[in-house]
Amino acid sequence: MKKTLFFSCILILIVISTFGQINDSLTFRELQSLTMDYARSNDFDSAIIIMENAFKKYPEEYQQSTTLLASLYTRVNKKPKAIDIWKAGLEKGYNYHLTHPSFQRFYKDDAEFEKLAEITRFKLDEHHLLHEVILPTNYNSKNLYPVLFVFHGNGRNIEKAKKVWDSQMMKDEFICVFVQSPIFVNPTDFSWMPNHEKTEKEFKEVYDRIMNTYPVNSKQIVFSGMSAGGKKVLEYAFKDFIPITGIVLNCPTIPAYISEDVLKKIVAEKKKIGIITGENDFALDAQKKLVGDIEELKGQSKILINENLGHDFSEDFLIQLDKYLKWIIK
Repeated sequence: MKKTLFFSCILILIVISTFGQINDSLTFRELQSLTMDYARSNDFDSAIIIMENAFKKYPEEYQQSTTLLASLYTRVNKKPKAIDIWKAGLEKGYNYHLTHPSFQRFYKDDAEFEKLAEITRFKLDEHHLLHEVILPTNYNSKNLYPVLFVFHGNGRNIEKAKKVWDSQMMKDEFICVFVQSPIFVNPTDFSWMPNHEKTEKEFKEVYDRIMNTYPVNSKQIVFSGMSAGGKKVLEYAFKDFIPITGIVLNCPTIPAYISEDVLKKIVAEKKKIGIITGENDFALDAQKKLVGDIEELKGQSKILINENLGHDFSEDFLIQLDKYLKWIIK
């Protein structure tokens, strides 16, 4: 026990010394990981020392640093420090999801916290789901086209998604609709929340507008998404309010529970589900299980696992994407 404590203290000193000497040997991710290791061991003081230094050294990681620091200050009952962080971050346009019920465990009846939660609520109400339509090359309003809805990953936006989801088949054959969540993360990026009533309502309005405005082939409606965007696509695919032909997802996060009845319905409606992922993706086991469950029910599902890839897009993503799109609509 004493030996473990001794080496823990030495490690903390090494980290702090590293910062003091302006040494780049430790990246922000490494410092973040080390912080979490100490926090999981309930050594919050050490975790705070490391993250305070990371915050000073990596100002570009403002949101992740401040989110973690506020959480750590809360755990050691330094609530005024956490509130100061949130106040400054909100003024800069960051979102700390202070309306989430979990905060009530620590900040119930705290007047200062409630003011910040109300500011968060107001700012969330100001944001709405956005979309952008890109018509195919040589578009002719007299023809019917397949439509592809693209959902960005967490901490992303329409512009970032457009740079990745840009295959030849998308350009030539699809009416593409890029969708942006109404839940802001910072001044430029957005994230998805499961079963979010406002998001669903506003997306349904966008969906109806697309169907009523453009010459869409109602038998070729495809949804796509990355990570949490993929999870949002699955959420909508499992509901009745949108008739989806098929989905193609890159490294999707899979819902924790999917009932057999839902899967049977997908199989009965002949919806096609394609997944592109990496062998090192954290959600791989859940992705393989989903595909396997659908295959057991004699449904149409595929998974492509890229070697040496984590939670990211492969170098051949656009080629792989087009193969899936062709499989879904042909």
